[in-house]
Amino acid sequence: MPSKIDAVHQVVTQGIERLNSAVAHSQQETRQLSSRISVMETGFNYIFHGGSLVTAAAANSSQYQIRSSSLYVSTVVELYRVWYTGSASFPSIVSLDERYGAAWRSGDRQCYSVRLQIIREVDRLASARNISERDAVLLLDAERRQKNWTLNMLSNELRKRNQP
Repeated sequence: MPSKIDAVHQVVTQGIERLNSAVAHSQQETRQLSSRISVMETGFNYIFHGGSLVTAAAANSSQYQIRSSSLYVSTVVELYRVWYTGSASFPSIVSLDERYGAAWRSGDRQCYSVRLQIIREVDRLASARNISERDAVLLLDAERRQKNWTLNMLSNELRKRNQP
Protein backbone atom coordinates (compact mmCIF):
# COMPACT_ATOMS: atom_id res chain seq x y z
CA MET A 1 0.00 0.00 0.00
CA PRO A 2 1.48 3.33 -1.06
CA SER A 3 2.17 5.81 1.66
CA LYS A 4 1.09 9.45 1.62
CA ILE A 5 4.68 10.42 0.86
CA ASP A 6 4.65 8.18 -2.24
CA ALA A 7 1.34 9.73 -3.36
CA VAL A 8 2.70 13.26 -2.88
CA HIS A 9 5.90 12.29 -4.68
CA GLN A 10 3.90 10.96 -7.62
CA VAL A 11 1.78 14.15 -7.83
CA VAL A 12 4.88 16.37 -7.63
CA THR A 13 6.65 14.28 -10.28
CA GLN A 14 3.64 14.54 -12.61
CA GLY A 15 3.50 18.30 -12.00
CA ILE A 16 7.18 18.67 -12.86
CA GLU A 17 6.69 16.62 -16.03
CA ARG A 18 3.77 18.86 -17.09
CA LEU A 19 5.82 21.97 -16.32
CA ASN A 20 8.78 20.68 -18.36
CA SER A 21 6.41 19.89 -21.22
CA ALA A 22 4.93 23.41 -21.07
CA VAL A 23 8.43 24.94 -21.05
CA ALA A 24 9.44 22.85 -24.08
CA HIS A 25 6.26 23.91 -25.88
CA SER A 26 6.93 27.60 -25.06
CA GLN A 27 10.49 27.27 -26.33
CA GLN A 28 9.20 25.79 -29.59
CA GLU A 29 6.69 28.65 -30.00
CA THR A 30 9.47 31.16 -29.28
CA ARG A 31 11.62 29.61 -32.03
CA GLN A 32 8.68 29.75 -34.46
CA LEU A 33 8.00 33.42 -33.62
CA SER A 34 11.69 34.22 -33.99
CA SER A 35 11.64 32.58 -37.42
CA ARG A 36 8.58 34.60 -38.43
CA ILE A 37 10.25 37.82 -37.28
CA SER A 38 13.29 36.94 -39.35
CA VAL A 39 11.08 36.43 -42.41
CA MET A 40 9.44 39.81 -41.80
CA GLU A 41 12.83 41.50 -41.49
CA THR A 42 13.85 39.92 -44.79
CA GLY A 43 10.69 41.36 -46.32
CA PHE A 44 11.54 44.77 -44.93
CA ASN A 45 15.01 44.47 -46.41
CA TYR A 46 13.39 43.86 -49.77
CA ILE A 47 11.02 46.79 -49.44
CA PHE A 48 13.55 49.21 -48.01
CA HIS A 49 17.04 49.49 -49.47
CA GLY A 50 19.92 51.86 -49.31
CA GLY A 51 19.09 53.31 -45.94
CA SER A 52 17.32 51.84 -43.00
CA LEU A 53 14.92 49.23 -41.85
CA VAL A 54 12.17 50.25 -39.47
CA THR A 55 11.59 47.79 -36.61
CA ALA A 56 9.90 47.86 -33.24
CA ALA A 57 12.24 49.35 -30.67
CA ALA A 58 13.21 47.04 -27.83
CA ALA A 59 12.82 49.79 -25.25
CA ASN A 60 9.26 50.61 -26.26
CA SER A 61 7.38 48.25 -28.54
CA SER A 62 5.06 51.02 -29.74
CA GLN A 63 7.96 53.18 -30.93
CA TYR A 64 9.78 52.69 -34.20
CA GLN A 65 13.46 53.18 -34.86
CA ILE A 66 15.57 52.84 -37.95
CA ARG A 67 18.22 50.15 -38.00
CA SER A 68 21.01 50.62 -40.55
CA SER A 69 20.87 48.18 -43.38
CA SER A 70 18.00 49.00 -45.33
CA LEU A 71 15.01 51.11 -46.88
CA TYR A 72 15.04 48.72 -50.10
CA VAL A 73 13.02 50.66 -52.46
CA SER A 74 14.73 51.04 -55.75
CA THR A 75 12.18 53.10 -57.68
CA VAL A 76 10.36 56.38 -57.14
CA VAL A 77 7.06 54.50 -57.55
CA GLU A 78 7.92 52.13 -54.68
CA LEU A 79 9.22 54.97 -52.53
CA TYR A 80 6.06 57.03 -53.02
CA ARG A 81 3.86 54.03 -52.15
CA VAL A 82 5.81 53.23 -48.98
CA TRP A 83 6.00 56.89 -48.01
CA TYR A 84 2.26 57.53 -48.17
CA THR A 85 0.61 54.09 -48.00
CA GLY A 86 3.03 51.69 -46.37
CA SER A 87 2.48 47.98 -46.87
CA ALA A 88 0.52 45.19 -45.22
CA SER A 89 3.23 44.72 -42.60
CA PHE A 90 4.76 48.20 -42.50
CA PRO A 91 3.17 51.56 -41.66
CA SER A 92 3.63 54.51 -43.99
CA ILE A 93 6.49 56.90 -43.37
CA VAL A 94 3.94 59.71 -43.06
CA SER A 95 2.07 57.86 -40.31
CA LEU A 96 5.32 57.19 -38.44
CA ASP A 97 6.23 60.89 -38.69
CA GLU A 98 2.78 61.92 -37.46
CA ARG A 99 2.85 59.50 -34.55
CA TYR A 100 6.50 59.68 -33.42
CA GLY A 101 7.99 62.76 -35.04
CA ALA A 102 11.71 62.46 -35.74
CA ALA A 103 12.34 60.01 -32.88
CA TRP A 104 11.60 56.88 -34.95
CA ARG A 105 14.26 57.73 -37.53
CA SER A 106 17.02 58.77 -35.17
CA GLY A 107 19.20 55.85 -36.27
CA ASP A 108 19.64 56.98 -39.87
CA ARG A 109 18.57 60.51 -40.67
CA GLN A 110 20.57 60.56 -43.91
CA CYS A 111 18.49 57.80 -45.49
CA TYR A 112 15.29 59.61 -44.54
CA SER A 113 16.68 62.91 -45.85
CA VAL A 114 17.63 61.36 -49.20
CA ARG A 115 14.13 59.97 -49.66
CA LEU A 116 12.43 63.14 -48.42
CA GLN A 117 14.29 65.07 -51.12
CA ILE A 118 12.68 62.84 -53.76
CA ILE A 119 9.20 63.10 -52.24
CA ARG A 120 9.49 66.90 -52.17
CA GLU A 121 10.53 66.89 -55.82
CA VAL A 122 7.44 64.85 -56.71
CA ASP A 123 5.27 67.47 -55.00
CA ARG A 124 7.19 70.35 -56.62
CA LEU A 125 7.01 68.77 -60.07
CA ALA A 126 3.27 68.08 -59.79
CA SER A 127 2.61 71.68 -58.77
CA ALA A 128 4.95 73.27 -61.33
CA ARG A 129 3.57 71.28 -64.26
CA ASN A 130 -0.01 71.15 -63.00
CA ILE A 131 -0.08 67.36 -63.16
CA SER A 132 -1.12 64.67 -60.70
CA GLU A 133 1.33 63.40 -58.12
CA ARG A 134 1.07 59.99 -59.78
CA ASP A 135 2.20 61.47 -63.11
CA ALA A 136 5.00 63.35 -61.36
CA VAL A 137 6.16 60.08 -59.76
CA LEU A 138 6.16 58.38 -63.17
CA LEU A 139 8.08 61.26 -64.81
CA LEU A 140 10.71 61.35 -62.10
CA ASP A 141 11.10 57.58 -62.14
CA ALA A 142 11.39 57.61 -65.94
CA GLU A 143 14.25 60.10 -65.63
CA ARG A 144 15.91 57.92 -62.98
CA ARG A 145 15.63 54.83 -65.20
CA GLN A 146 16.78 56.64 -68.34
CA LYS A 147 19.93 57.85 -66.59
CA ASN A 148 20.37 54.52 -64.77
CA TRP A 149 20.42 56.25 -61.38
CA THR A 150 19.79 54.80 -57.96
CA LEU A 151 17.51 56.73 -55.60
CA ASN A 152 20.61 58.12 -53.88
CA MET A 153 21.99 59.35 -57.20
CA LEU A 154 18.63 60.91 -58.08
CA SER A 155 18.50 62.67 -54.72
CA ASN A 156 22.04 64.04 -55.20
CA GLU A 157 21.07 65.38 -58.61
CA LEU A 158 17.91 66.99 -57.19
CA ARG A 159 19.99 68.71 -54.50
CA LYS A 160 22.30 70.14 -57.18
CA ARG A 161 19.35 71.38 -59.26
CA ASN A 162 17.66 73.03 -56.30
CA GLN A 163 20.72 74.84 -54.95
CA PRO A 164 20.50 78.65 -55.20
